[in-house]
Amino acid sequence: MIGAIDIGGTKTMTAVLSDTGSIIESRYFPTVSKDWREHFKITVDAFQTCAEPYRQELSGVGINVPGMADSQKGILIYAPHQNWRDIPVAEYFRNALDIGEVSVENDVNSCAIGEMIFGGGGTDFLWITISTGNGGAIVANGKLILGANHCAGEFGHLKVEFEHPRKCTCGQVGCLESQSSGTAIREIFQEKMAEDSAFLARVKETEAELPDFQRDAWGLSILAERGSETAQEIFWTAGRYLGRAISYGLNLTNPQRVYLGGGVAKSLPLLLPGIREEIKRNAVPGAADVEIMETKLGYHAALLGAGALVLQDRQP
Repeated sequence: MIGAIDIGGTKTMTAVLSDTGSIIESRYFPTVSKDWREHFKITVDAFQTCAEPYRQELSGVGINVPGMADSQKGILIYAPHQNWRDIPVAEYFRNALDIGEVSVENDVNSCAIGEMIFGGGGTDFLWITISTGNGGAIVANGKLILGANHCAGEFGHLKVEFEHPRKCTCGQVGCLESQSSGTAIREIFQEKMAEDSAFLARVKETEAELPDFQRDAWGLSILAERGSETAQEIFWTAGRYLGRAISYGLNLTNPQRVYLGGGVAKSLPLLLPGIREEIKRNAVPGAADVEIMETKLGYHAALLGAGALVLQDRQP
């Protein structure tokens, strides 16, 4: 059995997994961004609750962090949404959990590793998440590309808008994350409601019909599927930004396919027309014919990816 901890931008998951990726026990709770020490303590307590019945069977723990990480040193370099910097994640959890094998990786890199181990992801692919932010990973010839300083695959901070850029949490402007993350889509949704009274009326009408409706990317997808041209346009534009960023990756790495994960990836049919349009415009012909699909690992891709960190060194 293996332990898995996925520290995300808005939520954290801890679990015990089988070696084949089945979730045996899990806990979910909000990420406390203001103080990493407070959040790590909560995470340790949650994981120990999960793991206590299986303590003697655990072979190691894999931990995802929501930002750039040095996997060799087990350090979180920088998490933009939390503004966490230079945190010794592996050392902290190794001591707190009293367990020898603790692996740490950027969350989307973990997803890519999980795709290889549990999802049959192939040998050459890009993995991009559309969630609180946008992250990315590159797999070439069956190997995760880390880069000289472990920062390869930062798709979220590729520049995709230059004329009317939105400010990004990293401090720059026009990044993919500021234009096409779940957070950005929600903010644009809010802005459109403030600007367009007819659209706002449509939103209120839908809220009256659907008690669990939320004014976020998921709620916007419902409006789009019900025929709202404004909602469809927001997704089309978000897709174009994604396609622009993906085309950079296609020209550089020529992958077999692109996997999309995160909650907003469920809206791939709404995003795909814009994605394809930009790929056709920007990617070279030999790289443009690429398969684009939602991850095979589903909602728990990051959690399975964390567990896969423990297993990756056992692969032949």
